[in-house]
Parts: sequence; structure tokens; C-alpha cells
Amino acid sequence: MGQKVFMTGDSHVFAKVYPNKMEEILREKYPQMEFGWWAKNGICFYSFNSTPEYYDSIFAFRPEILIVHLGTNGAYANNFSRHAFRAEMEKFYSTLTEELPDVKVVFVTPFTNKKRKKRKKGRWHVNYKNRDVADEIIAFVADHPATFVVDNNKEVGMGFLKNRELIRPDNVHLTEKGYERLATMVAPQILEFKGLWPVENEQTEEQK
Repeated sequence: MGQKVFMTGDSHVFAKVYPNKMEEILREKYPQMEFGWWAKNGICFYSFNSTPEYYDSIFAFRPEILIVHLGTNGAYANNFSRHAFRAEMEKFYSTLTEELPDVKVVFVTPFTNKKRKKRKKGRWHVNYKNRDVADEIIAFVADHPATFVVDNNKEVGMGFLKNRELIRPDNVHLTEKGYERLATMVAPQILEFKGLWPVENEQTEEQK
């Protein structure tokens, strides 16, 4: 049985290496899968809600599983509010399910990065608000059926920031090797979620 899987997100997904590696790994187990993706630099949940056409690629593909890697840009807000972030997630999910009532959504929490205290100047410091975003995504998933979360923030910790082979000088975006590593951490967890993939496929794998 084929499964329609779509991935969306910000610049991490837009870099192409990450979604391409995700497809490669997922397709090893589900070779009949249809996979597509769309991303845009600098976006967060608010971006979808304020620019409805950003949903167009998702709705046109009509996925059964949607992988969402957002939150990095939301964590940059100087006046970050967990309440406001949660409200944007609620609106995002409501818009999705109005058009795609049966879609199952996998959220991937943003890994820890750094930012400057002042734009273009000042010292770098760790942006711990990524953890606040991750916690809010986890809380959202706990309250919504047919949603799943890969807490990549917890899995990675400071790993990317401490390995200069994996992260670019901007301390936000990963190198090609880094995005491949990210996919190899996220994809296997997605494959393990019970209730996400078709029962027929799970039974077939068990019988092999």
C-alpha cells in the first residue's frame, strides 16, 4: 500500500538535503510511498496563518502524513510567548484539518542554536527559547489526537553547536553532513510511531 507523505518547514527543509535524506530513509521501509515537500526561508506557524497560500502545496498533495519542522524562527522573538506560540499552532492545525480531516501530523522540535544579542553585532549566545518551543509543541501533541512529536531538541542537545563539521558559521543552519545527520536521527523515530503508518504495512513487516 502506498502512503502519501509530505514535509514542510523553514530554511532547514528548504536546504533540500534534509527532506531528500528523509525520503531516502522512509522509502527503504515503504518503497511505494509518495513523498513531496515544500519549504520557505524564515517561516513559522504564524507565517502560514498570515499567508494562506503557503498551505497550497500541502493541500494540493493531500498527504496522509504531514511532517512539520517549524519553530526555529518563532524562538527568535525577543518577546517570545508560549501562549501566543500555542495559539498559532492551534490555528495552523485547525486550518490543516478543515481541509484534510484525516491527516496525521508529525511535529519535529527545533534543535538548539545560537543568535546574536544584536543583529549583525554582539556576541553569540545559546538560544534556549528553542527548548520553550519544543515544550510547547510536546504539550500541543498531548492534547491532540492523530499528532506525533519527535523531540529532536532533546535528542540533539548541544550536539550540533559543538561540532563545527555539522553546523555553519551562522550557528543556525547545518552543513550538508549536518542535515544528513538530522534526517538519520528524525526519520527512524517517525517510522516507529504506532498508529501513524498503515496497519497492513506493519503486519507485512512483522511477517517478513
